[in-house]
Amino acid sequence: MLIHKLLFGAPTWVLVWLIACSSPNPQPSLTPIPSLAPGATETLVPAIQAAAAATAPAVSAKADPAIGEPIFLKNCSPCHGTRAEGVTAPALRNNTFIQTGGDQAIFGTIANGRPGTAMPAWLQTNGGPLTEVQISNVVAFLHKLQNVPPLPTATPLPPAPTETPSPPNAPTPEPARPSNPGAPGPAALLKGDAARGRGLFGTYCATCHGPEGVQGVPNPGSDDGSVPVLNPIDPTLANQDPKVFAANVDLFVEHGSTPSGPSPRIIMPAFGDLKLLTDQQRADLITYVMGLNGAK
Repeated sequence: MLIHKLLFGAPTWVLVWLIACSSPNPQPSLTPIPSLAPGATETLVPAIQAAAAATAPAVSAKADPAIGEPIFLKNCSPCHGTRAEGVTAPALRNNTFIQTGGDQAIFGTIANGRPGTAMPAWLQTNGGPLTEVQISNVVAFLHKLQNVPPLPTATPLPPAPTETPSPPNAPTPEPARPSNPGAPGPAALLKGDAARGRGLFGTYCATCHGPEGVQGVPNPGSDDGSVPVLNPIDPTLANQDPKVFAANVDLFVEHGSTPSGPSPRIIMPAFGDLKLLTDQQRADLITYVMGLNGAK
């Protein structure tokens, strides 16, 4: 009788033990992605601070060319043309690669860029401003531009005038400084990780500075008219001494800056002073930006 109870009672005991020791499925963590909220002044500060409490809208798993069109016009048209006719980059209208390359190859080209060319990586984890869903929608939009009536190729823009080199004995210009005062923070002294910094740049910086820092977005109301590119960076910030280079960049990341001009719409957030990023995260960002400019 004892053996009978042990044998037939065991499954019930095991089931109770499994239920007691099991844990509910962990909820995936949400990485806050800042966006520029509408307002008189566009700044990432409120968006980053409120990102943890924000609820992202549901996105359809199926790529939508209608959603991809405005993304293309904002990010891709400066080089590929508003009708994908090609300006300083190849035409994507009636393009053989788009027609035959397959969605995975097209997605990979946009996400990862093309080394050795002016095509940067647009995926956030690669230092760009776009998510996987956004790139998928752009791919869908590109398919709508195939087998359509051809357009004349746009005339390429004239090359930008080259600056006259300074005389050999000219004084070295003072490094650019942010409008907000302050000394370099602890991030300038930490060893950063460029791989981690690349993803952070895509999430927090590429919206304004462009993918891999190559394309500053328009900034109405500022004297420059656009957000500065970081690749290449202002030559007064770059320095052969990596400690000096890091300190120059850290001043902007630490304290933020308001561009000169009557009413700039986009300002640089103080990622350090406002505790928007940790010291290590800022160090990773600084290392990535320095790497874009040849620092090792």
